[in-house]
Amino acid sequence: MSEKKEIWELEQTAKWSHSLREKKMAIKELSFHGELAIPYLDEVMNVTTYDEIKAACMEAIKAIKEKNQARNQPEQDTAIEFGPSTRLADLPP
Repeated sequence: MSEKKEIWELEQTAKWSHSLREKKMAIKELSFHGELAIPYLDEVMNVTTYDEIKAACMEAIKAIKEKNQARNQPEQDTAIEFGPSTRLADLPP
Protein backbone atom coordinates (compact mmCIF):
# COMPACT_ATOMS: atom_id res chain seq x y z
CA MET A 1 0.00 0.00 0.00
CA SER A 2 1.33 3.42 -0.84
CA GLU A 3 2.23 5.76 1.97
CA LYS A 4 -0.36 8.37 0.98
CA LYS A 5 -3.13 5.78 0.94
CA GLU A 6 -2.07 4.50 4.35
CA ILE A 7 -2.03 8.04 5.72
CA TRP A 8 -5.47 8.69 4.26
CA GLU A 9 -6.87 5.52 5.84
CA LEU A 10 -5.37 6.45 9.21
CA GLU A 11 -6.91 9.91 8.89
CA GLN A 12 -10.33 8.40 8.18
CA THR A 13 -10.01 6.15 11.22
CA ALA A 14 -8.96 9.08 13.39
CA LYS A 15 -11.90 11.14 12.13
CA TRP A 16 -14.75 8.64 12.01
CA SER A 17 -14.05 5.73 14.35
CA HIS A 18 -16.46 5.33 17.26
CA SER A 19 -13.67 4.24 19.58
CA LEU A 20 -11.49 6.91 21.20
CA ARG A 21 -8.76 4.32 21.65
CA GLU A 22 -8.80 3.53 17.93
CA LYS A 23 -8.70 7.25 17.09
CA LYS A 24 -5.67 7.77 19.33
CA MET A 25 -3.88 4.79 17.84
CA ALA A 26 -4.48 6.14 14.33
CA ILE A 27 -3.13 9.55 15.39
CA LYS A 28 -0.04 7.93 16.86
CA GLU A 29 0.54 5.94 13.68
CA LEU A 30 0.02 9.10 11.61
CA SER A 31 2.75 10.82 13.58
CA PHE A 32 5.24 8.17 12.43
CA HIS A 33 4.87 9.51 8.88
CA GLY A 34 6.46 12.83 9.82
CA GLU A 35 5.88 16.10 7.96
CA LEU A 36 3.64 14.41 5.41
CA ALA A 37 1.06 13.68 8.12
CA ILE A 38 0.72 17.22 9.50
CA PRO A 39 -2.07 18.37 7.12
CA TYR A 40 -4.00 15.18 7.89
CA LEU A 41 -3.60 15.70 11.63
CA ASP A 42 -4.83 19.28 11.17
CA GLU A 43 -7.89 17.97 9.36
CA VAL A 44 -8.63 15.49 12.16
CA MET A 45 -8.28 18.29 14.68
CA ASN A 46 -10.71 20.50 12.73
CA VAL A 47 -13.35 17.77 12.38
CA THR A 48 -13.38 16.24 15.85
CA THR A 49 -15.38 17.50 18.78
CA TYR A 50 -13.40 15.54 21.37
CA ASP A 51 -10.90 17.66 23.28
CA GLU A 52 -8.88 14.53 24.00
CA ILE A 53 -8.43 13.86 20.28
CA LYS A 54 -7.59 17.50 19.55
CA ALA A 55 -4.92 17.36 22.27
CA ALA A 56 -3.51 14.14 20.81
CA CYS A 57 -3.29 15.77 17.37
CA MET A 58 -1.58 18.86 18.76
CA GLU A 59 0.94 16.70 20.63
CA ALA A 60 1.64 14.65 17.50
CA ILE A 61 2.21 17.77 15.40
CA LYS A 62 4.44 19.26 18.08
CA ALA A 63 6.48 16.05 18.29
CA ILE A 64 6.91 15.93 14.50
CA LYS A 65 8.09 19.54 14.38
CA GLU A 66 10.48 19.08 17.31
CA LYS A 67 11.92 15.96 15.74
CA ASN A 68 12.51 17.76 12.44
CA GLN A 69 13.99 20.77 14.20
CA ALA A 70 16.37 18.59 16.22
CA ARG A 71 17.44 16.80 13.06
CA ASN A 72 18.29 20.11 11.37
CA GLN A 73 20.34 21.51 14.25
CA PRO A 74 23.95 20.43 14.76
CA GLU A 75 24.65 18.63 17.99
CA GLN A 76 26.20 21.07 20.41
CA ASP A 77 27.67 18.40 22.70
CA THR A 78 29.88 16.95 20.00
CA ALA A 79 30.74 20.21 18.25
CA ILE A 80 34.23 21.44 19.01
CA GLU A 81 34.64 25.16 19.06
CA PHE A 82 38.03 26.40 18.02
CA GLY A 83 39.37 29.81 18.84
CA PRO A 84 40.77 32.11 16.19
CA SER A 85 43.11 30.18 13.97
CA THR A 86 46.73 31.17 13.54
CA ARG A 87 47.58 32.22 10.04
CA LEU A 88 51.01 32.65 8.52
CA ALA A 89 50.53 36.40 8.39
CA ASP A 90 50.04 36.39 12.17
CA LEU A 91 53.39 34.72 12.91
CA PRO A 92 56.45 36.84 13.69
CA PRO A 93 59.05 37.12 10.89
